[in-house]
Amino acid sequence: MNQKSINCSLFLFLLIGGCDNASQVVNRTPQEQEELQQYLTRIKKDLVYVKGGTFWMGDFCKKMRNGGPYCSSEKDTKPLHEVELSSYSISKYKVTHEDYELYLRMARLPKQKFKEDYENKFLSDITFLANSPAMITWSEADNYCKWLNKESGLPFALPTEAQWEYVARNRGEFVLVATDDGTWRENEKTGSGVNYATDEDRREVANKFGIRSPLIHFPVDKYPPSSLGIYSMSENGYEWVSDWYDPDYYSYSPLKDPQGPNKGVIKDKETGQYWKVLRGGNNPDPSGDVGLTFFRGYKIKDNPQPASTTVRCVVNSPDPIK
Repeated sequence: MNQKSINCSLFLFLLIGGCDNASQVVNRTPQEQEELQQYLTRIKKDLVYVKGGTFWMGDFCKKMRNGGPYCSSEKDTKPLHEVELSSYSISKYKVTHEDYELYLRMARLPKQKFKEDYENKFLSDITFLANSPAMITWSEADNYCKWLNKESGLPFALPTEAQWEYVARNRGEFVLVATDDGTWRENEKTGSGVNYATDEDRREVANKFGIRSPLIHFPVDKYPPSSLGIYSMSENGYEWVSDWYDPDYYSYSPLKDPQGPNKGVIKDKETGQYWKVLRGGNNPDPSGDVGLTFFRGYKIKDNPQPASTTVRCVVNSPDPIK
């Protein structure tokens, strides 16, 4: 499996709709309006304020080790470069299936649908575990954050790659894994995860449903948060960011609030679409790069099979959100 291009062949999903409805006027009942306001109140409550600052972005291991080896052989995590970020806020959780369903309903968009011919009848049960991450394309993730912007009046958006890494590394510290203590920990006797989901955890769920090789996501708050109070940035689904993918971007990235390339750089040969950046991981590999705080994945923005691609939004405001 090519970890860099994120294999999505295990579960096939088909989302209908998802068009940009930012300018659409939606008439809601008083009950819906109240439900929406309660939802927005909760979303704002779940934001974590991130004070801006300067940090070294990319594979920092050589610097951390005073000239020793890098942690990754991947060229796209280099060169290490200085970045200065303005303050912002970020959701402590990935967007859940339940939250995404509410968005679709409030925006008058069709519900998520699965391919009817998928071989396993338990598909919706194992992927829609309560409070687990919604699996969506880049455009759907972008539209969701824009919808929050419209409904809340706050500058919600997809995080930039730099914003995502700054948070994953506890505001730029030399942290390799965005867990509670910067490591992956397992139960030595059972193999189950202490601060992230292991293959053993997935097998346990698979056995429950009588299936093989499942791509299972767990509740977004199942494991402890990072020291900043952010959950599940190293696993439980790759996360979309706003940037187009360019393996050489770090060599010309600006110092202040980098936004990524102005347009698509590398085109996928099969679909003709350009690649967007993915961060984090789904089933992290402690011996490899996936799940590391500086890991850079990529995928076409509108794959009709968006398994394992998730999102959390930021608010680009210099002040805490109240």
